[in-house]
Amino acid sequence: MKRSTGFTLLEMVVAIGIFAIVAAISYASLTQFLQHRAALAQRHGDLKTLQLAFTLLEHDLRYAVARPVRDGFGDTEGALLSDGTDRGVPGELFRLTTSQPAVASSGQQLRRVAWRLEEGTLIRATWDVLDRDQDSAEYARPLLSGVATAALRLLQFDAESGLGELPEGAEGTAMPTAMELLLTLDNGREYRRLIEVATGS
Repeated sequence: MKRSTGFTLLEMVVAIGIFAIVAAISYASLTQFLQHRAALAQRHGDLKTLQLAFTLLEHDLRYAVARPVRDGFGDTEGALLSDGTDRGVPGELFRLTTSQPAVASSGQQLRRVAWRLEEGTLIRATWDVLDRDQDSAEYARPLLSGVATAALRLLQFDAESGLGELPEGAEGTAMPTAMELLLTLDNGREYRRLIEVATGS
């Protein structure tokens, strides 16, 4: 008489226990992998947003034009204005005229732009016209959130002393050689960008 073969109850318990241990380890590894992937995706998205902001900033400065404008009340605004606190625009880092590709033609179009820090968000504002009326529309585009502080330095090159800060009040009549922007984010990271101004003297 042949003896029937099979798994004993003890062998089944041992097999199930081993399977449970392997499944727990695999689940923990999978969870950790997914967390790392989500963190990397978030970091990649943040870097893309930061890169876009710096790309637009670099374009505005490299194609700056020393062209004063009139504001909505008919008063003259200098080609470059920095620190909008005195003008009733707290948080505004600078305002200038820049050249951009024209949509309707292959030429260039002058546009007034302003960069501001409002409630932790870096904003780029533009106007369709240079010499504005009181009802001229402003288009504000949020570019970067989570910004703790933003500091701007206007720099001018001198043959004797090299690169130094532009004298206070001179930005209304002279364009700087370069501008330096230091951003500090809420997570403590700092980003510094030094950009040459095309029309700098």
